[in-house]
Amino acid sequence: MTLSRSRPSPTDAVVALGFAAVGCLAGAYYRPPGWHAFDGLGYVLACLTALPLALRRRLPVSTVLASAGAYAVYLGCGYQPSVNVWTPVVGLLSLAGCRPLPVAWAGSVPVAAVMALSGLTGRLHPALVAAQAVLVPVVAIAFGHTRYLLVRANARLRVVTADLVAEQEARARNAVTLERMAIARELHDVVAHHMSVITIQAGLAETVLTSDVPAARSALRAVAETGRGALDELRRLLTVLRVQSDDDGQEAPYEAAPRLDRLPELVSSATAAGLDIRFTAAGEPVPLPPVVDVCVYRVAQEALTNVIKHAPGARVALTLDYTPDEVVLMVRNDGGPDGRARTGERPETVPGSGLGLIGMRERARICGGHLSAAPHDGGGFEVEVVLPLHASRRARPEESEGQGP
Repeated sequence: MTLSRSRPSPTDAVVALGFAAVGCLAGAYYRPPGWHAFDGLGYVLACLTALPLALRRRLPVSTVLASAGAYAVYLGCGYQPSVNVWTPVVGLLSLAGCRPLPVAWAGSVPVAAVMALSGLTGRLHPALVAAQAVLVPVVAIAFGHTRYLLVRANARLRVVTADLVAEQEARARNAVTLERMAIARELHDVVAHHMSVITIQAGLAETVLTSDVPAARSALRAVAETGRGALDELRRLLTVLRVQSDDDGQEAPYEAAPRLDRLPELVSSATAAGLDIRFTAAGEPVPLPPVVDVCVYRVAQEALTNVIKHAPGARVALTLDYTPDEVVLMVRNDGGPDGRARTGERPETVPGSGLGLIGMRERARICGGHLSAAPHDGGGFEVEVVLPLHASRRARPEESEGQGP
């Protein structure tokens, strides 16, 4: 019971005063023959029977005992029993409404006793006396206990509501975290690929700046084009973050990420960075779900970026295979002319963080597919992603947990 519920209520005080007033008026104006005259003691006992109702919420057990005891004294003094007969019943009703059922049944004992005493004092038939002594407390407890159950159900509902609100807030925080992770993946893919190309081309331009001016110009031109491409992708991503759909339901004017229709540009960019790429497409191309389309492009981008960083000058086989149910992307390199990727060595100038493979696997899992990345038996490194063309209820387990360069 909370503190606010245990405080005396003005409504309860009004109810108590009302019962006291009605009892006194009934005793004063209703004077059937054969009963003791309603005098000053009758007024006092009538008030003592009714006034405990002012504490019926705070001290329900004491209220029932006090009211029933005062009414029993009232009956013992010979006053007519119709006055204040319902006051102990109201106390029992309140007791059953705020206490467990065993306590209510215990409180019904004095109420049943005074109801029987009232019937006997009023010279009623013994069957009617017994029925009154049993039925009146039972009905009072039934109504009061219904309120008790309702109060407890509302309390549980408040707890469940609070839990749901907390869960909703937690889900909202998780959604924000997942959105941040998605944005971080997009930024990683954009920055890692383009900056790797820019780093390689800038290093080439610096090396041949005086010895091979045309090659240096070509490298600087590739740096400029790659930088513009990076700015375009970043602008598209930031536009999606800033622009929300309007009231007419129109989508944002730019897509957040490039798709497979820009794969030739990606191959050209990686070729300009020094890779020898052989691109092969097999099967009948079909429209891909947007998330799958973006995933295939980003995996290809990250795989080529890793080759640029860890196996510069390598020969790369890029294969895109469409089947009726899946699309398969495979990127395999031969380790480069110096064989670093064959042996697992990494260039000192372009260290890897390992986030690329984590991001690729996460993208494949979200699409319901799986990704394998491991050194190839013939030398070099191979990345393969298999994505379903239709929605999958569960992400399939990854077949390989090998770590790449």
